[in-house]
Formats: sequence, structure tokens, C-alpha cells
Amino acid sequence: MTKVCIIVGSRRNGNSSHLANILKERLKKERIISNIITPGNQKIYLCTGCMDCDTNGKCDFKDDMSDNIDKVLDASTLIFISPDRWNLLSGDLKIFMDRLNPLFTPKKLEGKKMVSFVIGSEDKEEYSTDATLSSLDSFATASNMDLIYSHQFNNCLEGTDILDKQEEIDTVINELIKLIK
Repeated sequence: MTKVCIIVGSRRNGNSSHLANILKERLKKERIISNIITPGNQKIYLCTGCMDCDTNGKCDFKDDMSDNIDKVLDASTLIFISPDRWNLLSGDLKIFMDRLNPLFTPKKLEGKKMVSFVIGSEDKEEYSTDATLSSLDSFATASNMDLIYSHQFNNCLEGTDILDKQEEIDTVINELIKLIK
């Protein structure tokens, strides 16, 4: 059975969470199990770079990342959704990715499928989301994950603008479902 973990890089109930919920509902119709993780709404400590996890495979911190890592390990596909902030990943998503370090040395992300979605506030020609997408794609490469799909949603300034892009969302999800089944 296909399992998906959707990681949402914004703690607000805005475009990123709307997209995650739409994805979850559509995946459910395809009998694909999914979990949504919103790191910004959880207790997650900053990585201190102690590197103990490289030796023992576990983080010394006791916080919500323990459950998150279990969900990531259980999933065959990881979907990262990040709002574009100053042409960068959201801070919440970067912290989450840093805290996945216990999975790096033992190569526990290797071979997982990864999907990257970036949500930009302006038209792509006015304000590029390329660097944010590139950061996510680089994470996939460094983790030896199989980046199967990337997409940028633009002109999503207000918190519900993505809901006006239903045709684009439907096309993206239809393509995505073929790749993760």
C-alpha cells in the first residue's frame, strides 16, 4: 500500500495548508494513505549540530520529531510544500529538514520518492521561486531520494489564492498520482 507524508512549511491556515488538504483528500479517493505534518505547529527544537545522530542514529532531543521521523520512515513518498519567503524555504521547513539528519548517515531516505511544491506570492517573472524549488531539489539529491515531481504555484499572495487555481491543482495531482502509485 502506498503511503505519503505531506510536510507543510507554513504554520498559517493559508495556501500551503489548503494545498496539503486538497492533496490529502484526492489521495484518499485513490486509496493512498497520507499524513500531514506542519512543523511550525509542533514542538521541534533547533538542531545544534552536535552530530551525535551520525553515530547513534537518533537525536538527543525529545520533541515531536520522533513521531515525525516515524511517519517519514513509514512513507514511500514525501511531499514538501513551502511558501516562498524572500526566495528561500520557510524557516519551519528548513528546521524540519535539519532534524531529519538522523536518517542521513544510515541512508534511510535513499530511494524514497520526493515531490516539491513551492507557492509564490507574485508572478514568476516578477519574483522567482526558483531558488526555493532548487533548495528542495538539492535536499532530495543529498538524501538520495528520487525527485519525481516539482511544481511552482505563483500569484498566491492572499491566504486563499491557491483555491482559485483548481484546474492547475487538478492537473498537477493527476500527474502526481500516476507517479506515486
